[in-house]
Amino acid sequence: MNTVFDFVNASKRSQLEITSDTSYSMLREYLLPYQKEKLPEDVTFRVAAGKKNYDVIRLFECGQYFFSQKFIDVMSQFMDMSNKCYPIKVEGVEEQYYVIYNLEKVPFMNKEKAIFDKEPFFYCGEEITAPLFGVAETQIYVITEELKNVLIRNKISNIYFKESYLCTKEEYKEWKKSKK
Repeated sequence: MNTVFDFVNASKRSQLEITSDTSYSMLREYLLPYQKEKLPEDVTFRVAAGKKNYDVIRLFECGQYFFSQKFIDVMSQFMDMSNKCYPIKVEGVEEQYYVIYNLEKVPFMNKEKAIFDKEPFFYCGEEITAPLFGVAETQIYVITEELKNVLIRNKISNIYFKESYLCTKEEYKEWKKSKK
């Protein structure tokens, strides 16, 4: 069993939140961490709320995230980001933000119990093959502990980490037995 970390937007006060005239259903489809296709080039964003350009911002009233150049630079120390991110256009914002996509994905082993805080999040996998990956059928980004520590050292702003686990189905069953 490997300890990994989900990272989420920390929702700091006055954080920049962006919106688009593109439908939320289309945006949600394209903004999955493991999506292989990029948003169409004509999709643009504008500020919907807030004014602070943190390293992690979000789509207004949704869970999709966008990442600063600084965030991408830190990630680039661990993996080739050339085919893992692309820039978006945000009207009236000087800072460049990116979508992270095309990540490996792993199944969510205990989604029903984890969502209701009955168990920690468990993802199905035998070993960590990338320092950043996505979870199937979710907006969840997952990183290794080493990468988490580097993000903290680099003072990446507006990010929160939640401990979770990558394990086999057998390891999950053993964990469940040990908790009874």
